Amino acid sequence: MTNLALRHGLHFADLYDRDGLVTLDRAFVAHLAAADVPLHDRLMAGRAAPDALERKAESELLVELAPHVEDFLGDLFGIEPEIRALQARHDELAPLYSVKRLFVQRRAVKEIKPEQAAAVEGSALRAALEPQLGAGAVPATRAGILAWEGRFAEAVSAWLEDEAANAPAVQAALEYAAWATLAPAGQKLHRRGVLFKVPHRVDLQHLVPVETIERDGVTMLRLPEHDWRARD
Repeated sequence: MTNLALRHGLHFADLYDRDGLVTLDRAFVAHLAAADVPLHDRLMAGRAAPDALERKAESELLVELAPHVEDFLGDLFGIEPEIRALQARHDELAPLYSVKRLFVQRRAVKEIKPEQAAAVEGSALRAALEPQLGAGAVPATRAGILAWEGRFAEAVSAWLEDEAANAPAVQAALEYAAWATLAPAGQKLHRRGVLFKVPHRVDLQHLVPVETIERDGVTMLRLPEHDWRARD
């Protein structure tokens, strides 16, 4: 491994040497300047006067730099195809988390009360929505549920681009989101998904949900059966 050659005239050993790290930093700065001049200038200004950079501005700068660091590391180690593949997978999930935050958490669960959500005919509503999603019934597997929720998120994102023209579909999606998030039947159906979830208080003494059972006179704790995952 000590003979591993990197890009930019660097070697693996340079990553453990100050002069090598200085060279590495210069290479990154040049990479950033070629990709985003304003961001490069903000980084240089922050380095020149770190005490003048407020904590929020520093955090925002780090977040904006992260994709460029990722691209640079891909180039440095010669793993650009692998990085691009991972980025593509991340982009596929982006609508899921955007709709979760902006549509499910900020609209559905605020506009529709739990008692109203419980009264929603979730199955009928889902059957009406599925042709528009290009999806069938919600599968039982985690991968299948995530795929279904991904199509739901993509459809909602498209409808919200012109909400007035898609008002009926948006309203149906709101009601379904509230049902799936707040109603016991909806929570059970989507318990292995990620879209229809809201932040909740964490009990640090009970991070793993368990149930108490007795078998052959022995009392024990176990994970509830509906949370078991079959192994192939």
